[in-house]
Amino acid sequence: MAGVNQMRDPLKVGKAIRAQLEHEIPTDLPLDRDFKEGTDYTITDHVNQLHRQLCPDSRSLELCTSLINHLHAFARETKPTHKEWLTAINYLTRAGTESTEFKNEFILLSDCLGFSALLDELAHPKPQGCTESCEPGPFYTTDAPEIPSGSSVARVGTIGEPMFFQATVKNTKGEPIKGAKAEMWQADGDGLYDVQYPNRTEANDRARIVAEPSGKFTYRGILPTAYPIPDDGPIGDFLRAMGRHPHRSSHIHFLLTAPGYDDLTTALYPSHSPFLGTDPVFATKKSLVSEVKEEKDPKKWEEMGFKSEEVLSGRVWVWTYNFVLASDAEVDALKKAT
Repeated sequence: MAGVNQMRDPLKVGKAIRAQLEHEIPTDLPLDRDFKEGTDYTITDHVNQLHRQLCPDSRSLELCTSLINHLHAFARETKPTHKEWLTAINYLTRAGTESTEFKNEFILLSDCLGFSALLDELAHPKPQGCTESCEPGPFYTTDAPEIPSGSSVARVGTIGEPMFFQATVKNTKGEPIKGAKAEMWQADGDGLYDVQYPNRTEANDRARIVAEPSGKFTYRGILPTAYPIPDDGPIGDFLRAMGRHPHRSSHIHFLLTAPGYDDLTTALYPSHSPFLGTDPVFATKKSLVSEVKEEKDPKKWEEMGFKSEEVLSGRVWVWTYNFVLASDAEVDALKKAT
């Protein structure tokens, strides 16, 4: 009680603290031991000791303790100057103040540091042979229409060359997965998503497709092209400082779901695309790269569902991929094993 009275003493604490005491009384601890770098009790030890005594949540304590240990180890290893640390603080401040609803600089920073890719791998371990995952990116929406296999996902007049996509969805035993749904979204032939067009009134180049009982699904669409992530802010400065570019490889995003199976968010890349080895968000993986072939036979176009007048380029790009999903039980077993 003496401690509380001490906090309420106007000779010792200011008006703001006295007002706060009406709602919450903070826990105060004596300074029993001094800390000093190069001794057996450093500032790192002191911070962690304080948190161990005060933090009410074990998981928060675990995360914060590890973060502090690694951050302090970074400082001891690199010995940044005050000017260098202030530059870093100013950079992170810019990342916050320049973020918007449609361009979160902190998410971009996580992506461009490879941190998002690492978190995804840790959160979604998969048995050997399963399709690898990656982050969904910033252009996912919830208004994708559900369409039957074999339909078109691109509105008339969409920029780009015609593409026919065909895939299977199977489990690790090679069995087709009944009831699987494949949601896709992509950029058009100019490297733009539908949400980037100012007069967007409905979804384009995105759909939710129900696989056939055989696990197969197909659709007609547009061959996507490469595009840059936003580089007009702090993340662009970081990439330029590291000698990197902001250009993403051509790709199609997918979210595959099925009862009893772990959801798979991934993206596929055509082997002809540039930037496969320098993708700024580290989402390209060799197993997700596949060859996309040209089909110049008009009879084959018709079999795919294209009308000859739709194929102005004289070719249809044919993209084939076989998805393999892990069951919930397989993923749970892997998580328990690690």
